[in-house]
Amino acid sequence: MSDWVKAKNLFAAWPEPVSDQEDRGTIVRLTDALTAVKQGATGWRDIASLTRQVLLEAAVGGNTLPLTVPIDPSFPTLDQWREVGCQGHLTEPGVLTVSAQSWHPNVPAGWAEQAATADLKEIHRGLESDQRRHLDSVPGDPFWAAALGYDSYYSIGQRQAARTVVMAPPGSTTIVCLPTGHGKTPVALAPTLLGDNSSGVSLVIVPTVVLALDMERRTRELLSQRKRRSPSGRYAYTGDLPEDIKHQISEDVRQGRQPVLFTSPEAVTTSLQKSLDDAAEAGQLRYVIIDEAHLVEQWGNEFRPAFQVIAGQRRNWIRRAPQGYEPRTIAMSATLTAQQVETLENLFGSRDATEIVWASQLRSEPSYYIDTFADEESRRHAVLQALTRLPKPAVLYVSRVEDANSWVAFLRNTGFFRVTAVTGRSDQEARRVALEGWSGRSSDGVVPTQFDIVVGTSAFGLGVDLSDVKTIVHACVPETIDRYYQEVGRGGRDGSPSIAYMAITPGLDLPIAEHLNRQSIITPELAWKRWNSMFQQRVSDTPSGYLLSLDSLPPHLSEGYERNRQWNVRTLNLMVLAKLIELKAPDSPTSRDGESQAEWQERLYTYYETLDSRISAIIIDGKTNNAKHFTDTLSSTRKKILDAQISALDQLKRAINGKQCIADVLADYYVLKRTAGTLITSKACRGCPYCRQNQPPPPPGELCVTPWQPHPSVVAWAQQRSDPLARYRSNGSGGISIWWESEEERRSLVPELIEGLCRRGIATMGGPGITQNIAHRIQKRTSSYPLVLDNDEDLLTSYPGPLVWVLDDARSDLSNAEFWRFGSPEVTYLIHNRNLRHPEKPSNRLDELHSDSISITRALRSL
Repeated sequence: MSDWVKAKNLFAAWPEPVSDQEDRGTIVRLTDALTAVKQGATGWRDIASLTRQVLLEAAVGGNTLPLTVPIDPSFPTLDQWREVGCQGHLTEPGVLTVSAQSWHPNVPAGWAEQAATADLKEIHRGLESDQRRHLDSVPGDPFWAAALGYDSYYSIGQRQAARTVVMAPPGSTTIVCLPTGHGKTPVALAPTLLGDNSSGVSLVIVPTVVLALDMERRTRELLSQRKRRSPSGRYAYTGDLPEDIKHQISEDVRQGRQPVLFTSPEAVTTSLQKSLDDAAEAGQLRYVIIDEAHLVEQWGNEFRPAFQVIAGQRRNWIRRAPQGYEPRTIAMSATLTAQQVETLENLFGSRDATEIVWASQLRSEPSYYIDTFADEESRRHAVLQALTRLPKPAVLYVSRVEDANSWVAFLRNTGFFRVTAVTGRSDQEARRVALEGWSGRSSDGVVPTQFDIVVGTSAFGLGVDLSDVKTIVHACVPETIDRYYQEVGRGGRDGSPSIAYMAITPGLDLPIAEHLNRQSIITPELAWKRWNSMFQQRVSDTPSGYLLSLDSLPPHLSEGYERNRQWNVRTLNLMVLAKLIELKAPDSPTSRDGESQAEWQERLYTYYETLDSRISAIIIDGKTNNAKHFTDTLSSTRKKILDAQISALDQLKRAINGKQCIADVLADYYVLKRTAGTLITSKACRGCPYCRQNQPPPPPGELCVTPWQPHPSVVAWAQQRSDPLARYRSNGSGGISIWWESEEERRSLVPELIEGLCRRGIATMGGPGITQNIAHRIQKRTSSYPLVLDNDEDLLTSYPGPLVWVLDDARSDLSNAEFWRFGSPEVTYLIHNRNLRHPEKPSNRLDELHSDSISITRALRSL
């Protein structure tokens, strides 16, 4: 039954609308809105806007019939229906029918108008749109299926990232840039879940409680049929957990019984610190995964020092872990700037064990519209019209808390009751209510929707994985292009087309953006006063550094408690970026000889009571306490940050002026220049002011700029170049020929040899002689040792690490690619029938002329 028919039935049943638990999308919101009318929780504009959306979604499917709606004090009047872009007719006494007129934001006449009309139709088509995100899936590797149960990868970029991560050696760092929709979470989880019976903890650090709970839900589904699960049944460690559950999780982490744990940086540096230290020392901390890793630089610089403190903890975990059991680090994000990558490398990388997988691609879902207004009143009218006529769910972004509150009041006064605000001042309970009411989903399952619009500052949206957000509106100019793009990215997460509408008043918005762009970077002179105060008033000197109080107050300053601590945090974070100091969590106390139980308990209590206000600093620059050196060094670092921030706002201004395709501006911003070459971002644009004015509308189903699918190389880690049969290789030779003679040897010994090589660190296999079935059987036997199957010869020709290549019985010669690889200096084990001919002298067998050739039985004995 179509949504149009369901809406017809809802109106016919008024005032007792009946909901269907199986409904999805717009009709659910309309049902919930009608159900809440009696409670006064639904306004006339809510009803009109959602009804209009049902009509337009039906129209793009060919049904242009009107709907008969009730004439009721709770419903829009005839004039109000017309105000929201609907045609209303009193067809007979007491009967009102409405139909919807198409609408799009203001654009110039001509091509732009044609393109905008076609664009809004695609947005209303939603999941049926020909412009939906399309990814070319590729077959999954054996380790991928064993860990997650997935037969395929979403994209080549996801495959290359997953292969790199699963083969990363202990103590290494992998920075992964993988677009939204390509599946970052499975890439992080696959190596952590490989091996059903193995112990060990994988720590996933997330920026928000919402994201932790959402990832817990997905992980619980993945592990529901697995032998190894969390003893507590919980996979997220959050502040509102009962104390007994927190204690159990801490013990499970310590003992290596907690397979995966999602938590905040603050929990890592406080309540979980001791358990994680113990797990690392026992070799049980396997992975440290930083999700939304771009925030390490963004938020860590400003107000969350734990994002950078965990870098010191990670170094400590690596030092304390047994050799070969050091935790691997994975930093993941959908977008990364050059400065963000540099910060991640400085904080979490090491010179010889850090690699980047760059699969950066712009979002193809949003189409961009930008309107400029002379005054706030004109802007308010335009935004109200857009929020009324554009599809829901929607987000309205502003820059200041007071603006968010003002907009909510304004929208309520105009008939939108299903609207709420989320800002940096919203507490956890307010956020939970807003998110559950907006998404219709709670930790316990489906709940009625209460809000169709969220008014938010930049504090809203991160970690919110509501897939069907249609509309993003900005009634502001964000302070950087990165913030703007991150917020636009809240729309179209299910791959369906979405709209990004920006309404600006330059005289009001640009000064606010410029102020926000510069306000958080402390001057070197003030930073010196704060550092000198913290250092002189330090709590104690410890073997690993200096224990500082974040509440230290410089002389002659009388700032408020929270503000003072915030500026101390910013000072320390700037010093970290300047490489003057390293930060780490305070060392946990140990009981002293002869200390009474009461004294020990009091000291322990004091430690935990003050933990959030203290931090350990390790001076790594011997001139840190020289005032001139300090201010000179910070001046240079501060200028670099300010220049990057100013450039990020300038880039947004370029995007706004409409003289260049937004895809070009964004791709220029998300570029990474390396010694080995420049890593670029794949461009995508479904429509923007420049494209609509300067080129005809693209053919149906096509984009203005179509992205190419990123295909990064799989990293061949220097520490993972396993070569267990090296004794049989001549100097300078890469290929070893391993032959079988009989069919029985092929069937019984080849799988045994592959399994043995896999257990000795060679993960990559390929060739016609190793089928998917054989590889999956071997993976099941090798358990936690990953097996990567090169079924498209991608690794054969591009991977410089160790590779096992298996031919089948029918082959008597090598292909050009196989011969090239075999003759290269890269470690290659070629397993083949003894009758294989030498490519350059086909009258001879390969083993007769190739000196590095052994029988399969000899190879097995050597293992």
